[in-house]
Amino acid sequence: MSRFAHDLVRQLSHLPIFYKVLAANSLIVVAGAVVGTTLTLLSTGNTEHLPELVALFAISGTLLSVLINWIVLRAAFRPIDVLEQTADEVRRGNFHVRAPSVPLSDPDLDNLTATFNAMLDTLVGYQERLRELSQRVLTAQEEERRRIARELHDDPAQSLTVLLVLLKMLQDRQQPTDGALLRELIDLTSATLESIRAIAQELRPPVLDDLGLAAALEGLAAQYRQRFGLTVQVQVRGQRQRLAPDVELALYRIAQEALTNVAKHASATRATIELAFGEETVTLRIEDDGHGFEPREALGRGLGLFGMRERAQLVHGTFELRAAPGKGTRIEVRVPLEPVATLLQSGKERR
Repeated sequence: MSRFAHDLVRQLSHLPIFYKVLAANSLIVVAGAVVGTTLTLLSTGNTEHLPELVALFAISGTLLSVLINWIVLRAAFRPIDVLEQTADEVRRGNFHVRAPSVPLSDPDLDNLTATFNAMLDTLVGYQERLRELSQRVLTAQEEERRRIARELHDDPAQSLTVLLVLLKMLQDRQQPTDGALLRELIDLTSATLESIRAIAQELRPPVLDDLGLAAALEGLAAQYRQRFGLTVQVQVRGQRQRLAPDVELALYRIAQEALTNVAKHASATRATIELAFGEETVTLRIEDDGHGFEPREALGRGLGLFGMRERAQLVHGTFELRAAPGKGTRIEVRVPLEPVATLLQSGKERR
């Protein structure tokens, strides 16, 4: 019996405050109706219809009390319901929603609503500043990559090219005993030159600036096929078009990071990159047939998920990850096709 009472009390304690107050007020009215009716009839000596009258007043009093309390409490707790709905929207990622004022609200609840909205305004301000800082960091990073790639191409790569030419000229004049050594030097120089060119290409692929995102993704797939033996297919849907440089760069870096994860962590044999040009959005999907993972466990393991999500958000896009152990991984990024001039102007302002 005590356990039943304990379970009942525990369940009642988890009820919303609205129902707790409603139940308490109803019990008070029922008790008052029963006790008052009983005492009145006993004092007058009229006990002939005592049970019927007690039941009548108790039921009518309870119904009337529940109705009045329901109306009053609904009005009183309406601001709390509004705050709860607003908090749910914020939890889903909508930081621009605000809790509206409610007629006949309690002044203390009005102050709570105003404080909640002010907190959201402050949070949005912090997010905007963080987004601007992230954009500046990424812009500086890309400029540094561009500079290093240019210097690798202009200095070491050209020097190695000259060295390779000289070695081949020397090979034509070689003594028979020097042939093996020269051949080894030529091979080593050629391999070093190719390695430097690959690094420069990875740092900042010229094809992205010259031919656009679709061509750059096809080149990226070829690199990963050659380096890792991974079968990578690129599918382009819709009418190919040039996007704003910020968008092309963000989507390219997301695809690059995703393929790196596939090659190094997924134990996959096949990956697919799909680039779909729609009327209002461009969508990038990367899928693999690897062993998958639990997304919540991967957030702190350096798989680049935060960076990919951040890049998508910086170009007003959405980032969606679908993964499960044994079922591979799918990444989908959607970016609105805003006018190129608008994004170009915003990029200049950030710089």
